[in-house]
This record gives sequence, structure tokens and C-alpha cells, in this order.
Amino acid sequence: MTEAMIREPSSRLHDTGRFGTVPVVERHCPLCDAEDGAAIDGYGDGIWQLKQCRSCGFVYLDRAPDYAALFSAMAWEKTTTAELERRARLRPISHRVSRLTRARMRLLPRKRIADLVARHARPGNVIDLGCGVGTQLAGLGEGYVPYGVEISSEAAVAADRLFAGRGGRAVNQPALLGLRSFPAGFFSAATLRSYLEHELMPRAVLTELHRTLAPEGVAIVKVPNYGAWNRRLTGPKWCGFRYPDHLNYFTPATLRAMAESCGYRIRFGITDRLPTSDNMYALLLRP
Repeated sequence: MTEAMIREPSSRLHDTGRFGTVPVVERHCPLCDAEDGAAIDGYGDGIWQLKQCRSCGFVYLDRAPDYAALFSAMAWEKTTTAELERRARLRPISHRVSRLTRARMRLLPRKRIADLVARHARPGNVIDLGCGVGTQLAGLGEGYVPYGVEISSEAAVAADRLFAGRGGRAVNQPALLGLRSFPAGFFSAATLRSYLEHELMPRAVLTELHRTLAPEGVAIVKVPNYGAWNRRLTGPKWCGFRYPDHLNYFTPATLRAMAESCGYRIRFGITDRLPTSDNMYALLLRP
């Protein structure tokens, strides 16, 4: 890991409890960089406090694990286990019911990323930011070559093995540094499914991604919808909260503002940002 990777922005050590003492970053508003975030009472967990920017309205976590912590001490597979335990304590009945009724997803199937890529992107190189073990791009059609960036070392090894069989590769780095290793215009598409809410520096990453996308390239984004009616109804118990994994809480308006500030045109489908859904999709189009 390079010094630039773990010092953008600066960090200091904090005792996070379960995950030990790790480097933690103090954050400004990820959208407008204002420092006047107002704490949202009753939201957060331990040292992780939810704030809303007084200048632009963006909602974000005021602290985040440094990139260095995410390689091992706070890798996604470890924080996921801790989050499931937190939810079980916070809402034991609804959490148990939800886990017992996962089959309901068969009635409302998730959008398959491979299908979205085939529908919206030209054949070519496709990069998955936060690719995990790589299975999200496993179903890509012929003519598409899978690439990925993943900060969890264990997951990145599995993804690299999978992508190599199709002529691609996975990079074990934070997204910003991983993208810098690719030339301009290299990708016809990018997938950011359940990724952007985790990113410490989302605007910097979207800007760098814009460089690596070819003209008329597309980024397919899925994030939790902080503007959803369910969030307003359930408050701090909303299923979209993950501490400290989810750092950025987007509404359709703030997702549009961030995308446009990074040079994209953004497009929502008819069902992509319904207030009845806890998640939203968007296409970020590179002119």
C-alpha cells in the first residue's frame, strides 16, 4: 500500500470496539466539501455519527475507516457479520422474519447486472467497482471482458481468478488507485451496484471513472434510497443503515447532483427511483 492511499484524507487512530484500534478518517460533506454538517439525533452507532450537510443537504457518516483498515481488520466479510448482529439487537422480530422469508425475492427478482450491461453498454471492457469475489460479472455475454477493483484482499484473489478466464483481471486496491492503473477510455461500461454508498471519496472516484470510460460509456449505479418512504417510517431502524460500511446516503436529487458535478448525464428509468423502494438505480452517461 502506498502512503498516498492511506493519507487521502488524513486519518488518526480510534478504538472501534469490536474491530480494535484502526485508522479512522474525519469526513466533510462528500458532495460539496462543506464542514458544517449537522448531527442527526438518534442516528448512528458508537463513534459513527450520521450528519446532514447544511449547505447542500447531503447525508453522510462523519467518520470512516481509513482505506488501510478495509484490507483486513474491517474487510466487508467481517463488518457484514457485525452488522447482522446489530440489526438482530435493534429489531429482533422484523430481522428474524426478513431472514426467514428471503424466498419472497423470487416474486420480485433483482435486476441482473449482466442483463443491464447487455442492454445499455457496447461490447468491450467492463469494470465492477467493489467487485467482491467477481460473481456479479460472471454472466456477461460474449464480447464483454470483466475487470474489477476490490479492497478486500481475500475477495480480490477470487475475483482475479474468475476474471482471468475471460481475459480480464481484478485489482486489490481502493477504487481510486485501482482506476488510476487503467488508461483513459479503456472501459465501455462500469457497474457500481451496492458500492457508491461505501466509498470514502465518491466524487474523486466518479471523476476518475469518467476518465477511464470511453465516450458514450455508461456507469450502472445502484444505491440505497435515503428518500424512501420506508426510511421515513422506520427511522433509525431502516434497513439501509450499515455502520460503518455505508458512508453516503443518497436521494435521487443528491445522486443527480454528484453525478453532474463529475461530468455525467444521469438517467433514471420509470421504476428506478420509486419512493416505495429502499433502493434506486441510475445510468451515469459519459458524453
